[in-house]
Amino acid sequence: MFKHAHHKDLSYFDIRLKSGHKNTILVKGSEYDVDSIPVTGSVKISTKSDLHVKRVKLQLVGEYSAEYYERTKSGQVSGQVVERNCVLKVVWPNLLTSSEGELQFGDYGDHMVKMHRLDHHLKKSSRENSVTGLNHMDKRPSDSGVSETYSSTSFKRPSYSRTKSQGMLTSVKPTLFTIPRSGIDGTPYPLQKGTKSDVHSFLLPQGNYSMPFSFHLPANISESVECLPIAKLRYKLECTVERGRLEKDFFTAKHVRIVRTLHPQSINLVDSIEFGNTWPGKLDFNVSSPRKALALGTKMPIKLVIVPLTKGITFKSMYAEVVQHNSTKGLSGESPQFEAIINRQKLPNEHTHFDEDHWEVKSHYRLPSSLKDITQTCTLKNDIITVKHRVRVSIHIRNADGHISELRANLPVHVFMSPKHGTITTVHLEIDPHHGLFTTAPDPEREDIVFPRKESEPPSEDESSSEESYAADRDEDNAPPLYQQHMFDMVYDQSSPRSPMEQLRINGIKSALEGYFDIPVSQSGISTPPLDVNVLSKVPSYEKALDDDSEGEEPAPNYDVDSDLSNSFGSLNAKLHERSASMSDIQSNMTPSKGKTTLGSPPVKTPSSRTPPARTPLGVSPNSKHHFRLRFPHKHKPSK
Repeated sequence: MFKHAHHKDLSYFDIRLKSGHKNTILVKGSEYDVDSIPVTGSVKISTKSDLHVKRVKLQLVGEYSAEYYERTKSGQVSGQVVERNCVLKVVWPNLLTSSEGELQFGDYGDHMVKMHRLDHHLKKSSRENSVTGLNHMDKRPSDSGVSETYSSTSFKRPSYSRTKSQGMLTSVKPTLFTIPRSGIDGTPYPLQKGTKSDVHSFLLPQGNYSMPFSFHLPANISESVECLPIAKLRYKLECTVERGRLEKDFFTAKHVRIVRTLHPQSINLVDSIEFGNTWPGKLDFNVSSPRKALALGTKMPIKLVIVPLTKGITFKSMYAEVVQHNSTKGLSGESPQFEAIINRQKLPNEHTHFDEDHWEVKSHYRLPSSLKDITQTCTLKNDIITVKHRVRVSIHIRNADGHISELRANLPVHVFMSPKHGTITTVHLEIDPHHGLFTTAPDPEREDIVFPRKESEPPSEDESSSEESYAADRDEDNAPPLYQQHMFDMVYDQSSPRSPMEQLRINGIKSALEGYFDIPVSQSGISTPPLDVNVLSKVPSYEKALDDDSEGEEPAPNYDVDSDLSNSFGSLNAKLHERSASMSDIQSNMTPSKGKTTLGSPPVKTPSSRTPPARTPLGVSPNSKHHFRLRFPHKHKPSK
């Protein structure tokens, strides 16, 4: 939502991305596993008054930025490389007339272009395409069916150049389009598709508007890389409400993410990794893990088997760390290879078994859950960013003389992000409204949750729960059960006089069934997780509710000071005040004068100013001529 003071005519202006995750487009699989990537959403606007606009323009921009130092072969720094390029640009020219976008840059054959040269590049490409179209028009089919090119001497096409004059078809008088009702959910003017915004104007009456947009991105689009030191790739949605020449435009932007996760049938989810080596004359060792793919925030099971070849050596401890290799390739060329050591841990000995012939140690390694600490394994389009990982296990062995020796094993792994595992966080980014640059939040500790953990799922601490979560990834797109398995289903016999519940009891269900929901469900490989009433009834936070992707919500209506509802409230308050004043006058007339008392009755106190005035009966004004007869209870006079 906008946070600028110049939006005086709008009470709400925001871009909503329709996805299952907050401002995140989830892609399951590589470019060979998916056909296209749908992007849908809506731009929501709430106007305080009638608004004249030229168009509502939306664009999706992918920005690549790099900053690193070049080094010579000897290792000396030779210079600094700083780049800011564009890898993708999708434009929705006017959401008032159409919800379909246009891919201007970032198709399969496009690489990248400098951000400040993007407009020039697009104009040049458009001009070249128009020249190519004219060249094709010079070729005409002959009578024999063979296409031949006419000579330039006989049929020479006249040259063309730009002119400042307008043709008769384009010199159209300005037109004002209006809509009949206040606010609309959808494209306001779908019949005016193709109209030029510099000629026509659109009137948006006071109300709420939800203008949808949609597009299908190429399958090989690069995923977001936000926290890598040498290079970053980020995406943003920018929306501009263009107005007249003397009026300021409205602008808002939102940072979005494109996340690629593994396909459910990826071999990395089931492929195991193993490393074995020999220390001559000392021992043989083998380090293995059941899977190559590791999700952020999960544990990696590690198994160590040692076969001692001599006496006097003992196992001491084991450490593990992630080695991250990354490089980038922009318009300035390819960068050197960079390496980083991430999250070194001492592995706990969960299960140990020491025999005379072999030793066995089982442990686990916890991966970071924040993208600020580690970047997912990826190879982006045209190798603009490449990130690879390996887990390095260090085994400490105590020799017979007391000194410690270290053995190392390198396990290549694939680190990925999955919405089915632990909470994944990353840095919070904002967009400068004046220059459109990515900036960090004022609070450096503020983070965005990419994939939150479901509150109904407690954090897993054992290996079995972790295995079940990976099995859920693999079983996500499984086929339905086979038709031959229908023989195991229990069929209700309609000819039987017994009810369905009685038939279930007779067919072998021993436990008592009190209702339909007591019927046992067959235990299959794929099951729906149970629902927790406490989780469903929990009220979400304000930020979570504000960023929800719900389509049914609408902005609250605006109540102006001069509206009919405000005037009705004002008149009602005035009437209540008049009635209170009339009742006060009646009480003052009924009160006896000070010092005079009636025989047999106690003196009457004069009401003080602190006593609140009583209300008058409904429908009686202070100037009413009605007379009231007040009756008091009779009291017996005292005997003389």
